[in-house]
Amino acid sequence: MKINWLLPIVLALPSTQSFADISILAPFASKHYGCNNKKHECEFHQFNPGLGVEWSPQEYSWGRPIIRGAVYSDSSAKFAYYAAGGIRKDFNVMDDVKLGVGLYAGYLNGSDHRGFAALPFVSVGYKKLSFEIGYGDSKAGHHTHKEEVNHILTFSARYDL
Repeated sequence: MKINWLLPIVLALPSTQSFADISILAPFASKHYGCNNKKHECEFHQFNPGLGVEWSPQEYSWGRPIIRGAVYSDSSAKFAYYAAGGIRKDFNVMDDVKLGVGLYAGYLNGSDHRGFAALPFVSVGYKKLSFEIGYGDSKAGHHTHKEEVNHILTFSARYDL
């Protein structure tokens, strides 16, 4: 993974604290479903470590507008990145426990895809740490392996600074 892409992001984080909400993103895994072993080679890397950042101006009653960017190792063990905007809404269920839903869309370069992509997700969190599960439908996109895989789940962590 190319760390030099992350250096400007990490250096900029302290200066942005005063005018926005910042979260650190850590993509870490994926699970591919629907690959036919008899027709295709179904050897995907399910461990997908990465690092990113989420920026939001503030929380509104209807949710939180977000801008995200991250780099990660994709399912082919290649360098990948995305930049996207969207919305997420967290609901406090008890004390510091929260459940959330969201959607982000933007440019994806990696995971056998280069272009527009969208990812709905759900999250569960406690205090500042949340875990997100995203859903991707390979048949809806232009993935080169879309005939091999029907559905993909992504797993990531988010820490609100």
